[in-house]
Amino acid sequence: LIRLSRALREKRPEYEQRHDKVTFLHDNARPHVAKVVKKYLKTLKWDVLPHPPYSPDIAPSDYWLFRRMQHDLASHRFTSPKLDRLQRRVIFSR
Repeated sequence: LIRLSRALREKRPEYEQRHDKVTFLHDNARPHVAKVVKKYLKTLKWDVLPHPPYSPDIAPSDYWLFRRMQHDLASHRFTSPKLDRLQRRVIFSR
């Protein structure tokens, strides 16, 4: 969170002027809801969105982000000799 906060200030300095607070979403994993993390989020004055634990079905990353990436990358073909060699080794190693 410290690095994220610092990076946000460095890369998006205008954000603080346009918005009153950062809206933060996490997956409620134990490290993310530890007392020290909650306390630090309060000092940052970030707004934490409520999200039920263990609910990947409603995670934005699973719901729209990766689907969008899959759609955008579907027409691209990524090739490299190294990738081709690795692919052949995996296929023919069985």
